[in-house]
Amino acid sequence: MTDQPPPPSDQPPPDQPPPPHQPPPYHGAYGQPPGQPPPGQPGAGPYDPRYGYGPPGVPYGPGAHPSEETTWAIFAYVGNLLIGFLPPLVIYLVKKNTSPFTRFHAAQSMNYQLTMLIHLVAVAAVCVPPAILLDAPAFLALFALPYLELLIGGWVFLILGAVKAGKGQYYRFPTFFCFRMIR
Repeated sequence: MTDQPPPPSDQPPPDQPPPPHQPPPYHGAYGQPPGQPPPGQPGAGPYDPRYGYGPPGVPYGPGAHPSEETTWAIFAYVGNLLIGFLPPLVIYLVKKNTSPFTRFHAAQSMNYQLTMLIHLVAVAAVCVPPAILLDAPAFLALFALPYLELLIGGWVFLILGAVKAGKGQYYRFPTFFCFRMIR
């Protein structure tokens, strides 16, 4: 035995090499555990690092839809403008069981076409018989109302619906222009 006291615990004994350098433990920003945002930031809360970059949740986030769904929904409106009722009908029949977002927009596009047809038939049922019986073609001037409604409403509402579908949002036309018959 020697008369020297034992070396302090933070220093290695003189006959052994020093330990390798170890960095201090990381506590994240502002002293938070790793994986958590600074206090007061969105998402600050319990986080389990097992999930990688973030906590589990909806695969595309709230209100977002994959690009394929939004493309089909846009085509339902644009096809309605260019060709008529056939593109939204085909899209509705193909996507009705797989994509609720696309189904909603295709159904709304078809409902718009059906509503405009109902408006046209109603005006024809009211205007044509008096025009024939009274031999007065002036009654047929009322056909201008559904024609203007179809022309202006078609471009405004269908383009607005296509823009909202492209953003991944649900948008309902006013009930007068779009009776909800197909869901």
